[in-house]
Amino acid sequence: MALTAARDTQERPGDILNLPMAAATTMYLGGLGATDAAGRAVPASDAAGLKVVGRTEQTINNAGAAGALSINLKRGVFLLANSAAQPVTAAMVGKVAYVEDDQTVCATAGSTHKVVAGRVVEVDSRGVWVDTRFAPAISALVAATSTDGTAAAAADLAALKAETEKIGDDVRAVIALLAG
Repeated sequence: MALTAARDTQERPGDILNLPMAAATTMYLGGLGATDAAGRAVPASDAAGLKVVGRTEQTINNAGAAGALSINLKRGVFLLANSAAQPVTAAMVGKVAYVEDDQTVCATAGSTHKVVAGRVVEVDSRGVWVDTRFAPAISALVAATSTDGTAAAAADLAALKAETEKIGDDVRAVIALLAG
């Protein structure tokens, strides 16, 4: 039903998300936070299925069941530690950095599950400035299943059809991502 009088529409900043925490999880103020497959907050790590959300805004120990406590995660541009083993370089500005742990990012070669931390904004002597605002969207695009050149190299119609289906899946994933 349409308004017939003034309405006090509540507001909150869109850059802070309050998410339920996974069971038996401790998250520390200033750490990089992610969601697991169930949508619960966990410390970011190079573990399958995680999607980075942003920086944790408090320290909380959820010693109880999943969802018993919630935590605030803020999206934005944050200074994170640079990996010693697979460092992010200035040449990667504008490209993706990957999660090594909840305070460290690395170049792609150092990550097993390729959990996207966000886009590299700057690399300086203190670490790597990473924009986490679009990390979930970038994660979906990084997970594309089609392979460049595979369709052209297909030996038969069945191989071409299989690769075309992968491309279709990728396009549908992008459309779903953009549609929200």
